[in-house]
Amino acid sequence: MVSFTRALLFVGLFLFCACSHQQEIDEGHGGRQLYVVSWNVQTFFDAETSGLEYSDFRGSKSRWSQRLYEARLDRLVDAIEQLDADILVLQEIENIGVMYDISNRLAGKLRGKDAYGWMCFEGEEESAIGCGVFSRLPLGQKRVHQVDCRTLGEQPQLRPLLEVEVLVEDGDKTEGSAKGANSSVLNLFVCHWKSKSGGEEEAAFWQEKQEALLGYQLQRVLKNSSDRGKILVCGDFNRDLHEFDGVDEQKGTVLLDSVEVKSGWLYPKVTSGGSYWYQEQWEKIDHVFTAGSLDIGNFEALAKGAWVHLDEAGNVIPFRYTMWNDTGYSDHLPVGCWINF
Repeated sequence: MVSFTRALLFVGLFLFCACSHQQEIDEGHGGRQLYVVSWNVQTFFDAETSGLEYSDFRGSKSRWSQRLYEARLDRLVDAIEQLDADILVLQEIENIGVMYDISNRLAGKLRGKDAYGWMCFEGEEESAIGCGVFSRLPLGQKRVHQVDCRTLGEQPQLRPLLEVEVLVEDGDKTEGSAKGANSSVLNLFVCHWKSKSGGEEEAAFWQEKQEALLGYQLQRVLKNSSDRGKILVCGDFNRDLHEFDGVDEQKGTVLLDSVEVKSGWLYPKVTSGGSYWYQEQWEKIDHVFTAGSLDIGNFEALAKGAWVHLDEAGNVIPFRYTMWNDTGYSDHLPVGCWINF
């Protein structure tokens, strides 16, 4: 496998405001917490036709319109306000323009410490969807990593691995210390791995390549960090928890390539059955992992909010978006996680 990396400098949209969830705690590395939410928001396209959209969202027979887009935007923004994350990671966003539309609506709702002062987005060129991040903490350098196996033949479109630095403050440890003297970098990795829609064997092959790329980048951060590093990995992996290697329920860890990481799903107090409802069963395919000096303080699939509903059997499941009657949010539940550092 060959990989390439593009390095970009991220510039904030406006002045950073302190995050609402960050608070002093009794335990953890440095005694701080952040609340992180990751959510696959299900084919979130704008109303402009680029030709890359999924078939339901383009063509003369499609019902998709500016009115439906704006109504869906409003619902998503209301949900984001309710989720109240310090760092919000979204998958299946069409482009940076959708991120701006979300940001503009959020700016009309959230002020001061609740505002999202920073965002970034990345998608593969000529790809229909990508991943985005909203943050109440400043974002630093952004890097984009991609699998390149074209020597093996035709390669399907794969969402790139997004890496972005989150600039956190560990808190003053000594009286009179300079402001910002204890700031450090949290390395956030955002994943959206190959789906199984083309068959499980093909998906497994490309997921292995994506996992190897992620493992290589995790090793880079851990090797080059003087404080063991602060690594947070989020996204839709299209792989259930027990499809990962090295699952250790006692330690709460799995292996990403050869790197041992803590899994949110293995946090002792998790009550959720999964985040994706498929063929009348829950799947745990939306993940939060930590490595280095980050710990998981809590984790759940978030099943309370307008983004869930009851099916005919009385199960609380994701309220998937349906275009024909303009209802719903996503076929995934958001997953939320407290991280300690």
